[in-house]
Amino acid sequence: MSPEAIAQSLAAILPSDQIASYDSWTPAWQTALSHAYIGDAPSLLLVSPETVKDLSAVMILAYQSQWKSLVAGQGTKLGWGIPAKKIDLLVSTHKLNNLIDHAVGDMTVTAQAGMTFAALQTLLAKHNQWIPLDPVYPAEATLGGILATRDAGSLRHRYGGGRDLCLGLTFVRSDGQLAKAGGRVVKNVAGYDLMKLFAGSFGTLGIVTELTLRAYPLPERSGTVLVRGRVEAIATLPQDLMQSTLTPTAFDIWTGLDAASADLTLALRFQSLKESVLAQTEQVYKMAQEMSLKAEVISDGDDAQWWATAAANLRESTESDTVLCQIGIMPALAAVSLAEIQQKAEQTGVKLQARIHAGSGVGQLQLTGTEIDCRKLLGEVRSFLAQSEGYLSLLEASFAIKKAVDVWGDSGNALAAMRKLKERFDPQGGLNSGRFVGGL
Repeated sequence: MSPEAIAQSLAAILPSDQIASYDSWTPAWQTALSHAYIGDAPSLLLVSPETVKDLSAVMILAYQSQWKSLVAGQGTKLGWGIPAKKIDLLVSTHKLNNLIDHAVGDMTVTAQAGMTFAALQTLLAKHNQWIPLDPVYPAEATLGGILATRDAGSLRHRYGGGRDLCLGLTFVRSDGQLAKAGGRVVKNVAGYDLMKLFAGSFGTLGIVTELTLRAYPLPERSGTVLVRGRVEAIATLPQDLMQSTLTPTAFDIWTGLDAASADLTLALRFQSLKESVLAQTEQVYKMAQEMSLKAEVISDGDDAQWWATAAANLRESTESDTVLCQIGIMPALAAVSLAEIQQKAEQTGVKLQARIHAGSGVGQLQLTGTEIDCRKLLGEVRSFLAQSEGYLSLLEASFAIKKAVDVWGDSGNALAAMRKLKERFDPQGGLNSGRFVGGL
């Protein structure tokens, strides 16, 4: 169907202010699409339904017409995944941004998927509560997009990711029908766990319209200890710390924070009552001194600023030649693996900044260099990680690199099951088709 015919079909079911031609898009939307689509972008329409009913009507029409839809919230992570080759429609949920319910006493909150993370945190803060996630682009990222991309951040060490905080969700199926899973209480009868299934599905199974999340009390005090040293001295410290009685909310191993030094940095964040934070930061400081490691304690506003700046520098680069990857490795190997990757980067001539969450072994790499050097390093790092049953996935990179390097890497023995799920939820392959693992 031609773009003109698609526009006419949509105009019959949606108000004109919910349909935008490419030349009327904001620069942010045009940029987002340029990182996700290799087809004829100017011919696309951006559809932004304001009600779930309208979204359902759009998807019924798309299903009947066998359109291919690219689904997004505000497009902040639209470039993650395999670039789309065939799209008929760009569907955004950013206008579905209402608060549905906040059970203050039960510490649960239900909101539409298009609400931004920052907006929800502002609403919860009025009741001394928060959602303990620290995603990329927190000011713009939507709740649905955070769940779909499984974007958690350093706080996953204590609280888990979106899949662990999501108690229930509502979504529009590929055929436009509405479905629900879970509920609005912390304890729920177990069934087919769609909350975990949708987490990290990259919009391939359905369009999330509403989420119920578990909230937590805002911590009274926050403090961070930064421990720095050579890998030989610092590799054993994470295991000692995790076997202690310490309860950090974030525990990362970093490299590349200081361009002039090859030292690794352990960053431990404690958020609790004032007395607890002071006692735990002092304990870590003393442990570091006993091992002749450099240690620094930062608190309150400086603490929050350090984490925000470090995350922004790693994952929000504006350089066009930057590659962002997600990696996974056994936690016990995190420090030595990071040091090895740093050495490979230096040998290749690529600038590297990276972190690994010490408790889970999940991490991110930011590479800055020429296309040839980055491709070489990506191959070496992927092979290196695979030797220890680890993985590397590309998140943000140029089309040339994504064409030359498998975006998702080896899917192991999970692809067959994933393909069956895709066929069950989206039999026509109309939702974010070809963008996920194995071209799902």
